[in-house]
Amino acid sequence: MLFSPPPLSFLLLTSCAVYFAFRRLQDSEQWVLHTLDVQHSIDYFSATVGRAGRLRAEYIDSGNPAILSRQRETAAEVRGALSTIQRLTADNVSQQANCQKLAQITENRLRLMDQAMDLKRSGKSTLASQVPVNREMMAAADSSETVIRPMEDDEQRLLSERQKRENTSFVIIGVVLLTSMFMALLFFLLHHQIIMDQVQERMRAENAQRNLSARLLTIQDEERRKFARELHDSVGQHLAAIKMGVSMLERKLSGDPIVKDCLKLADDAIAETRTISHLLHPPLLDEAGLNSAIRWFVEGFAKRSGIEVNLHIQDGIPRFDDSTELVLFRALQECLTNVHRHSGAQKADVSLATSGNEVLLSVRDHGDGLSADVLQSLKRDGNGGGVGLAGMIERIREIGGELEINSKNYGTAVTVRVPAIRRPQSNPEVLPMPISEVRGS
Repeated sequence: MLFSPPPLSFLLLTSCAVYFAFRRLQDSEQWVLHTLDVQHSIDYFSATVGRAGRLRAEYIDSGNPAILSRQRETAAEVRGALSTIQRLTADNVSQQANCQKLAQITENRLRLMDQAMDLKRSGKSTLASQVPVNREMMAAADSSETVIRPMEDDEQRLLSERQKRENTSFVIIGVVLLTSMFMALLFFLLHHQIIMDQVQERMRAENAQRNLSARLLTIQDEERRKFARELHDSVGQHLAAIKMGVSMLERKLSGDPIVKDCLKLADDAIAETRTISHLLHPPLLDEAGLNSAIRWFVEGFAKRSGIEVNLHIQDGIPRFDDSTELVLFRALQECLTNVHRHSGAQKADVSLATSGNEVLLSVRDHGDGLSADVLQSLKRDGNGGGVGLAGMIERIREIGGELEINSKNYGTAVTVRVPAIRRPQSNPEVLPMPISEVRGS
């Protein structure tokens, strides 16, 4: 039985671990990106302030109104960049304090820039008037740099910490995934071994069942052979002795109808006993081989059943080993019995031939076919055709053969294929000519 709880618990724990590890990684990545945004905003603020200062100097040198307009726009960008820094560092108290200082210094720098440009615009810009303003702007720039530098250092420190946390998250995910893969492989191997043990156990049970079935069939054949011999040698001899006695009595009581009836009954009993004995195990099968036994059985079947049987046996078929001949003969018995009992056919075809290293026995009737359900059950697991057919399938399988059944509404065809294992014989068997057709009475 498979162990369902441990793998299920493992999957749940692994899923939770991977989920939290990915959440940690996602948070770390977001904080790293956030820090990079702050750094970019600080750099952009510094660059924008520097550009505003350069535009202020260009305007003082040239007096170009277009440069003045550009400087005003750049000043607005400076305030926007500072606002962005304040928004991004809203969760950092120290950075918020630095932002307030930087805002005051920046407003002072922008005011001094406006003062210098106003002197130029009013025509009062002289070296003497600009020197004090420049001196204050330089002091404000130094103050701004003093505030920006710790802000950048603080963000760099946060970036290092958050990148370290991100790397740690990567490591955790890697460990979780590797552990999950290892445990999954371990459970797979464990379950695979359990399944293989179950399969092997089932195969052993099936083999034991098949061996038992084969043994039972072998015992059945031995009992049939023994019973046929007893019928022939014991009961048959007693009946023959009774017939001899009745015959002697008939000569003394000539014309007595009772004696004649008894003599006829004795003849019928002897004939029936011989038929039953031969059907249980035909002596021809052991003495003359499969070909002769098939001819004898087909001829008798046609007479008893009234079914026309066309028999074709390939020329030159040799003797096969006992098990092969017995299996083929029992298969023929079962097939023709089913034709008589179930098909309602008035005609059947039987053929025996060899093909390569195989012996092929084919029995085809021209009657009612099998139903689709029964045919599917027979092809799937050999069930649905009764005990006799199941025994025939088991006999064929035991010697490494195959049984093929095809059925339509106009008849059923059964083909038996078994390995052609020849019997070594010193005196070749002289067989009669093949019988092409045997007609029933």
